[in-house]
Amino acid sequence: MDGKVCWALEVGVPAESSPPLYQGERLKNLILCYAGPWAFLPYLRHREDEELHWNARQGVLLAFVEVVVSLTLIFVGLFPIFGYLALRILLPLWLLWCLGMSASSVLQGTKGRKHRIPILHQFVDYL
Repeated sequence: MDGKVCWALEVGVPAESSPPLYQGERLKNLILCYAGPWAFLPYLRHREDEELHWNARQGVLLAFVEVVVSLTLIFVGLFPIFGYLALRILLPLWLLWCLGMSASSVLQGTKGRKHRIPILHQFVDYL
């Protein structure tokens, strides 16, 4: 075996290291994919780039679900007993979860991996 291949097998690194997938304009578009309503820009413009388009579809779906669940929690907040729980506890936790999923998806995307958001990733192919 070649010395380079042996070292790569020992360390667990692929023999052919590829350059970072997302740089410059592509990185900006990846970040836009998970920036709420701005996810439509890469979704509509970059249909030829399959990885970026997949991230954009997941970002659009995450933004839509984030708005729907947030509005539902705000509506439930109008009721006396459940309102306190919904507005003071559940809504901030939900928004923090969405922020965490967006940040981890961008970080995984820069490494060339698809971060599948629980439950939502099942619907990405339908979008």
